[in-house]
Amino acid sequence: MSPNSTQWQDFASNDLDQVQSSVSSMIKPHRLSLKKSSQPLQTRMRFVQFGQVALMRLGYGADVRIQPEELAGFYLIQLPQYGQATIRCGGETVDSSPKIATVLNPNAEIDMVWHANNEQLMLKVDRTLVENIALNLDWHVPSSGLIFPVKLEAHRSTNWQLMLRYVVDCARNSDSVLQSPLLIAQLEQLIATTLLDAHPPLTAEKPRVPGKVLPKHIRLVENYLHEHADQVIRVDELAALAQVSIRTLHAGFQEYCGISPMQYLRQIRLDRARHDLLHSLDPNVSVAQVALRWGFMHQGRFSAEYKQRFGETPSQTLQRRRHEM
Repeated sequence: MSPNSTQWQDFASNDLDQVQSSVSSMIKPHRLSLKKSSQPLQTRMRFVQFGQVALMRLGYGADVRIQPEELAGFYLIQLPQYGQATIRCGGETVDSSPKIATVLNPNAEIDMVWHANNEQLMLKVDRTLVENIALNLDWHVPSSGLIFPVKLEAHRSTNWQLMLRYVVDCARNSDSVLQSPLLIAQLEQLIATTLLDAHPPLTAEKPRVPGKVLPKHIRLVENYLHEHADQVIRVDELAALAQVSIRTLHAGFQEYCGISPMQYLRQIRLDRARHDLLHSLDPNVSVAQVALRWGFMHQGRFSAEYKQRFGETPSQTLQRRRHEM
């Protein structure tokens, strides 16, 4: 079976080499190993490709360790239907379950343990598709690409659940869907747009007000903020850069971004602080050091804003990172 399969087909095997080869051909070359040789592998698998997205259902009867090569060109969203797994992607480790899904990012080191009788639905979504749609929605997409939080609580999003049901239904009727390029294009758009809406990336700001074209002076200031976030920035300097008054600049950001220029800068700095906590090479780095580096003088306020944006405190992020080192 290859990634160009045109049916939602069943595959089952107990042969480790055969399973590794088949799954590698559909998703990515990887190393598959049994944690307990006494357990039967009992692999169950289905796969279908729709243009720049693919859906797969995969389950193992045994405890297995999965070590894929870097994904590079796509995101892999893993949605457990039952069972447990431990997923490490980059600097984050997530214990996944039917209520905790995961998003694997391109160019991140990945190491996973799927426990016995764990079965997951997986969406493979082309990186270019996601980033082009983000740009069309007027998100800022850094040159390094979009990075999503690994932990995904998909069950909390009604839109996500509706999208997934529709995709599974399309897979069951793949022969008909694959005859319509229009349906495939719509499916690609639906999956990528729902991902961005339900699970915003760490490295992009909130989308603009729908239907409005971003003015040149707003885009100019946004780019400047991303490029100089580690420097002292005053709103009067931003207004001078944009060649508008402070009031006009503030009103423009509120209209098109929903926040003020300095709030926008604060969000960028929170994202940079999280990146430092997750990826610092200094084993002794502290939350206070990272906060001060990015201009957060009040530790309590920094912790509250960080938790509101990322769902955990900076100390929790740092502790989790140290456990993984």
